[in-house]
Amino acid sequence: MRTGVSYMGHHNPIHIREDLREMKALGLSDVLVAAQENDFVWFPGKLTFSAAIAHDMGLRPLAIFWGALNVFGGGRNSWHLLHHPECFQVARDGSHLAEGCYVNPVSRTRIKQMVDYIASHGYDGYFIDEPQPLHKCFCAACRAKYDEFMGGDLAVASDARQREFRARCVVDYVREIADYCKHEHRALETICCFTPMEQEVWASAAEIETLDNIGTDIYWVNETREVEEMTPIVRDLASVCHRQAKRHHEWLQCWKVKAGREDRILDQGRILIRERPDAIYVWAWKGQIGTLEACEDPGAAWARVEEVFRLARE
Repeated sequence: MRTGVSYMGHHNPIHIREDLREMKALGLSDVLVAAQENDFVWFPGKLTFSAAIAHDMGLRPLAIFWGALNVFGGGRNSWHLLHHPECFQVARDGSHLAEGCYVNPVSRTRIKQMVDYIASHGYDGYFIDEPQPLHKCFCAACRAKYDEFMGGDLAVASDARQREFRARCVVDYVREIADYCKHEHRALETICCFTPMEQEVWASAAEIETLDNIGTDIYWVNETREVEEMTPIVRDLASVCHRQAKRHHEWLQCWKVKAGREDRILDQGRILIRERPDAIYVWAWKGQIGTLEACEDPGAAWARVEEVFRLARE
């Protein structure tokens, strides 16, 4: 079972090397570099140095485009949208939304260019981070895609037809990006995490031939439900992956953990270890200290993560 952690990183290789050396000492196998769009423009050292240093340390570097298009994950400050306002989402009434639209072919082209960049710098995989249905978007690209897929006008479609269309767009996006990766950069592992709320797309996504690895993120640390309730969710995804011969990963929460809830990290981690996915990943390194998504007590939260990693090695 592989283990890894998401890493916000640094542009200075001195600090990158120090952090990755500590990851290696913890017995981790993968580092998931959370690259914001700004890292491709103003802070290229993060992407330039991280993969090479990871390989030197015996770690496998994977790239996540964190906050890309103001849609995927956190850290949303899209450089692309500043230069391509036509790629913003548009509300039903025609008003402007802050998030970008991944249905728009211009946005997809930019993501492919970013894939080219990380492939050229030695990353071993590309991670598509939480592609979710764009329920609020009625831009020209979405309306054209609806007419292509479903026939008719998205703006007047029933709620059921809209839900079907949005789910189909998620799978269509993942397929196009995964196909591109395998066509242009065959060695890249293609990985995608779908939230538990998007369980309806798991089976369809698993049918994508060029998608290698599927996971989910049951971020329940601050919730009160019994952690054992996550077991059927993990097993459902494991079954989907097994049927389609996909690798299966699971995420463990170490971000925005409230003080006093840190033991839940270990409780959930024990269940994931018991269920034996192909990989367990943690978001994020050192409790994401220094960001708006930091744990309230990053040291206490990270101590529980270290215990999970120790148990995973045993």
